[in-house]
Amino acid sequence: MFKFRRPIGLFLCGGGALGSWQSGVLAELVRQGLHFDALAGFSIGSLNGAAYCYDKTGELRQLWRDMKPSKVLKLRPRYYNIPLELYQQAGGNPLTKLNFFMENQLAKLTLFSNKPVYDLLGGWLARSGPQFKRNIKFYVISHAVEMKLPYIVGFDGSTQGHSLSFIDSLVASCSIPMVFPPVQVNEHGRNYHLVDGGVIGIANINLNLFEGCRTVIMIGNSRAQDMDFPALGPFGYFERKVRRMLAIHTQKIYESRVFIKSEPDVYLIKPPMDLGLGLLEFDGEKCEKAFDIGEAEADIFLRNYGQVNNK
Repeated sequence: MFKFRRPIGLFLCGGGALGSWQSGVLAELVRQGLHFDALAGFSIGSLNGAAYCYDKTGELRQLWRDMKPSKVLKLRPRYYNIPLELYQQAGGNPLTKLNFFMENQLAKLTLFSNKPVYDLLGGWLARSGPQFKRNIKFYVISHAVEMKLPYIVGFDGSTQGHSLSFIDSLVASCSIPMVFPPVQVNEHGRNYHLVDGGVIGIANINLNLFEGCRTVIMIGNSRAQDMDFPALGPFGYFERKVRRMLAIHTQKIYESRVFIKSEPDVYLIKPPMDLGLGLLEFDGEKCEKAFDIGEAEADIFLRNYGQVNNK
């Protein structure tokens, strides 16, 4: 029995292959008997959230163990002329602003097809049917480029009844600029392009989705050190930029806890060390090691904060 006050909300942050660590945390929390009443996630966090909704967290280790780049990354460069703006802190000199402009243009070029992601989700989740195995409200978060706002689709125990399908919403949430193409949605006669909401966005994602909860647990994939992550290898600049953005967003999401009127206890679980894994490094052996680290961290978290007779 845990001492966490119910209802309990769970927020799952993004992070590409680093999400294998998050999967380990989530799987162990569930294995030890912790369950949630509301759930939200973006990017890889939305996929882990879907696993929870369908009671498939026990399958996550094998999923990551079998992971390899060809399952996710299929080269297909395309350009999308959309008003995309990456996250930028206020200020900056003219050279910085010019660099920001060039980055925004580059972000409209995507390198990989999203078909492997559709195939992966179709084979793993779609066959489970439209009804979740758990009675839970699940908020899948992406970013609507034209609106410059988070785009949140709430699924209340079922994947049906929305202008955007469940699988489309998950893929949209994982559509990292420069990596995967955006997903289009038509709403009230207007077309919007949806992308990963964790690395861009003028309006930040926040925790007010959990109004009414008495406990909120966040599982991030970023550490404070990611603010100055060293740029190494051919994708070093991308890795550094995205890790910094994710770290900023994770911290801002955590800080938004003060706006929840129900004043829940909010816990943020973060990697205790460098996972030795890149954002796009879908290597099964490395991902399983990160999963193991996640399991161990979840056990530490429950022993420190969750036990009724905590000393």
